[in-house]
Amino acid sequence: MNIAVVYQYYQGHGAPGHSLAYELTQHLAENGHAVTVISGETGYMKVEHPALPWYRRLLRRERHGAVQVIRMFTYTQLHRSYLGRLLSFISFSITAPLGLMCAGRPDVVLASSPPIFPMFSVWLVCKLRGIPLVLEVRDLWPASAVQMGILRNRQLIGIMAWMERLLYDQAQRIVTLTHGIRDDIHGRGWPAERLEVITCGIDRGMLYPDPQAGAGLRREYGWEGRRIVLYMGAMGEANNLDVLLDAARHCENRDVLFLLVGDGMRRRDIQRRIAETGLANVELCEPVAKNQVRHWICAADLCVVTLQDIALFGGAIPTKLLDYMACGRPVLCGVRGEAAQIVCQADAGLTFAPNDSLQLLAHIARLGADSQERGRLGENGARHVREHFDAHKGRVAMEAVLRRAADER
Repeated sequence: MNIAVVYQYYQGHGAPGHSLAYELTQHLAENGHAVTVISGETGYMKVEHPALPWYRRLLRRERHGAVQVIRMFTYTQLHRSYLGRLLSFISFSITAPLGLMCAGRPDVVLASSPPIFPMFSVWLVCKLRGIPLVLEVRDLWPASAVQMGILRNRQLIGIMAWMERLLYDQAQRIVTLTHGIRDDIHGRGWPAERLEVITCGIDRGMLYPDPQAGAGLRREYGWEGRRIVLYMGAMGEANNLDVLLDAARHCENRDVLFLLVGDGMRRRDIQRRIAETGLANVELCEPVAKNQVRHWICAADLCVVTLQDIALFGGAIPTKLLDYMACGRPVLCGVRGEAAQIVCQADAGLTFAPNDSLQLLAHIARLGADSQERGRLGENGARHVREHFDAHKGRVAMEAVLRRAADER
């Protein structure tokens, strides 16, 4: 097959953030498919300060192994403000269809949302050229933004809701990352036979228990003897990091170090709060490349995953949760729904109410004093991921979905 993949934040293992799209496209290319990716200029957590003017960055071609990547101009300062993020989405909405037109004539297009605006313009190209579209839904928009209070403009909400409905109506297949997202879409009237659930998986060659790597990183940063509580990933409004900072503020054990690694729109606010409240037990670190993530997770004693307490996040499975478990680290989960179910079913950690910093702190004190229990929970999590979240199975499933969509056109 000739496959085009449209994803704004495409990146390899040398950049921070997840690399699910990269791993999928490499799998497809290794299986003999011709794969072209249309992407923006930067990954989600990679800060870019382009040296070239915009008109010299309209279109750039790269090769990632056997995969051709067409990078289109986008506004790169998406973490400065909500306006910056909107400008990033709109710019890719304009340039992505041009990139798709330069990709020849694919047999099928896989487009990943959010953001939702570029998906609409990509659909227009598919409609005009008679190309089947497979829509991957990683998060429900605009519903998530509305429930978090980020999106309040009724006209904009109406436009985005109309786009969402049209995309779901027109897509040949809709692929969701969780059962909760699938159930929401099905519950609103879209037929089950057009919906597929392909959960995120773990590449066991990259993420696995590695005590030596963790010990080496502790020595490098002078953290030997500290009890490290790690949060790694995006620092946006959805991630509810105030609960972690509140726990740090109430923590009286000076051996405990709260380590926040990543980037996002709220990073500067977090940095300001750390300085204003004098949180000496919190360190804020720059995002690290995917191929270095294992070292940081394995350096931690406990790993935290949090999201805001909104209904839609009951159907979320943050990729960091699976990363933590794959590396054999016990998890403290402040996410209701599917994420909490995974932790409980695997017996891989403890859950806490999303905004309850004192409950989080009690869990940290309990597990921090019990290395044997931490080891047991970590082993359980690693085993559960191996058995239920194999990345290769997900890639094979996506390949089958794309093949069926191409054959049905």
